[in-house]
Parts: sequence; C-alpha cells; structure tokens
Amino acid sequence: MYKVMIVDDEPSIRTGLPKIIDWEAYDFSITAVARNGDDARRKLEKDYPDLIITDIKMPILDGFGLIHHIRKDLNDSKMPFIILSGYDEFAFAKRALQYNVKSYLIKPVDEEELITLLVEVRKELAQEDVFANFYHQRVEAFNHNYAEIEEFQALSEAIENNRTDEIKRLIERIFHRFETEKLHPSIVQVHLGNFFIKICTQIKEMGGLVETLNRKESLMTVHLSNLNVNRLKNIFTEISLDCADYIEELKKSCRVINRVKQYVEKYYYKNIKLKDIAELLYMNQAYLGQLFKKETGMLFCQYVNNKRLQNAKRLLLRTDLPIYQVAERVGYRNVDYFIQKFKEGENCTPLEYKNNHMKA
Repeated sequence: MYKVMIVDDEPSIRTGLPKIIDWEAYDFSITAVARNGDDARRKLEKDYPDLIITDIKMPILDGFGLIHHIRKDLNDSKMPFIILSGYDEFAFAKRALQYNVKSYLIKPVDEEELITLLVEVRKELAQEDVFANFYHQRVEAFNHNYAEIEEFQALSEAIENNRTDEIKRLIERIFHRFETEKLHPSIVQVHLGNFFIKICTQIKEMGGLVETLNRKESLMTVHLSNLNVNRLKNIFTEISLDCADYIEELKKSCRVINRVKQYVEKYYYKNIKLKDIAELLYMNQAYLGQLFKKETGMLFCQYVNNKRLQNAKRLLLRTDLPIYQVAERVGYRNVDYFIQKFKEGENCTPLEYKNNHMKA
C-alpha cells in the first residue's frame, strides 16, 4: 500500500478528497493531510509519503514552495506530485513542468481522471520497487564480501602514509571491483561515504578538523541526475589525496608539539618562554602558539603551569620541603603567586593539599 499526503488549504478538499474514491482499491492509503506547504513540510519529517497531492495557491508556503523544498532541500527528484488548482492557466502548468511534475488537475477534481493518474503513478512506483529490490539484493551480496576486499584496508594505510601512487592504483582496483559487481552509482556512493567516515574519524583522533577538507561533502552531495561511477571515482581520488596530505601535515604538527612537550618536561622549573622554544625550532612564535593550542586544547602558559603544579603536588607528598622551596623547585620565584595558582587548580592551598592527603 502506497502512502499519500494531501495538501490543501480548503477544508472541503482535505475532508472530501479522501472520500471521492476507494483509494485502497488502487493500492493507496491517505496517511497525512496538511493545511499548507509549511504544515506538510513538518509532517514529512514524521512520515514520508510515496505520493503528494497538493494545491498551488496556499498561505505561508504554496504548492511550488513545497515542491521546491522536496526537490532541492531534500534532494528528492523522484517524488510524484499531482497538482490541484482552481486556476486553469497555462503559466501554472508550464511552471509545474519545470519541477518535473507531470500530473495537473483542475478543481473540481474529476473522479475518473484522478483514478487514471493513480494507476499511472502506481505503475511507476511498482517499477521503482523492483529496481530497489534488485539493488538491495546486490548490496547484500556485496556487503557479504565487503570485508574481504583487502584494497580498502590497504587504501586506508596508503592514505595514512601519503603514498600517492599506491592510492591511485588501489582506487583503480576498488572501482574495478565495483564494475565487476555491476553496482549502481548510488550504491557505490554509499560505500565510499562509509569508507570516509573511518578516515574522518582517524583525522579527528589526530586533532584535525574534517571541515578543512573542502571537497569532503561533495562525494555525498552529487545530485542523482549527475551521478555516475566515473565522476565518483574522480571525486573519491581527489578527496583521498587531500586526506593523505592533511594527515601528513597533522603528523608533522604532532611531532613538533611532542618536541615542545618534551622541552617543557625537561625545563618546566626554569623561566621558559614560547619565544625561546620557537627560536630553537626555527618557527614563528605566533604560529607555534596557535598550533600548540590546536593540538593540546590549551595555551602554552597553561600547559607549563599544569606541569609545574603536577610536580609541586608530587613534592608536597613525597618530601618535607617548606612551601616556598616547593615553589622554587617547580619554577615559581614568588611563593604567593604559587599559592594563588595552586588554589586555582586544586581549590585549596598547598599546605591544605598536603595535610588532606597525608590524613587519607
């Protein structure tokens, strides 16, 4: 049974149209009724129909606005529409054709004409069901062997290590497999999207931003009318190479930040400054500061302060040094400033920290 949504601002249409014919006799069921296009748009989110019968002239959002929303915003080029209108004007019919709407009825609705249209729509929907079932079977058969396609794992490793020639060679082999399986481009698109979910996860784990990959979304937003395997392969190759370059940059960033961390670990008790480290690494101080914040989530001075406080807590619990000497040992020349920073981090003074933990 195919689901139908009726959209009309006239109450007589909303209540009368469901009664004009025996919908179930033609394999249809009225599952939603909306007052206008905006009302229909909200109801689409809860229950998506197989056919929409809509008026043109409606308040808030008219019929063409609803069709535009489904065609463009929802990227649904196949939803069948039957347009109702009390205006027998060629301009309306011409505009309807631009939206790929083939069915156009003039109010009051003729019962026989409506039945004829429903029969035609049912045939089209039935053909699409056969098509969908066929590819569903193909996808299930492909998924059964999906894990066995070593090229995907190999491609992931090639991207991670930025091996350009190997990336291109593996993509050729993967798409040869797609061609052998005779998969529809839309199914290929889904599998490629799933692969890049893994790559994007890896990039995020490395502290990268997926948004910097400008072409990322283009893989999944290729319009159905322009969808073909060759175009997908070109986009897929471009994104793979972009990801490989980006991961290489992230690795370099990680190596630089690790060197900064090692320096802090070794010299935290001294008067270390980001400027001095930047000079040692032959880097711009501002850029290094931004890179450090991006990789660690904190400013360089905050990181140094945290390292000093960690070591201060260790000294407090393992030695009998007075507070001022603990402060000096971890790099604070002013004991009052040390106590202030300690309270900010631990919500207690160094002495209170020591006493509380010694009792425990």
